[in-house]
Amino acid sequence: MKSPIYILKMIGLTILQLAKQAWLLPKAVAASFQKRNRQTEANEIEAERLDRIRHPSKYLGNDG
Repeated sequence: MKSPIYILKMIGLTILQLAKQAWLLPKAVAASFQKRNRQTEANEIEAERLDRIRHPSKYLGNDG
């Protein structure tokens, strides 16, 4: 049988870990949204690049 001190220590460490994760959750969510936005922008740029390769006549005379 585990000692009461050991059980209390494990409960305390578990609560501490849970609090730490709850504290970091908003930052993790914000980072996830930023990563998603960056990936969406990269996908749009890549789609335009591929469209320019596939249909160069659409872009003739358009340097920008």
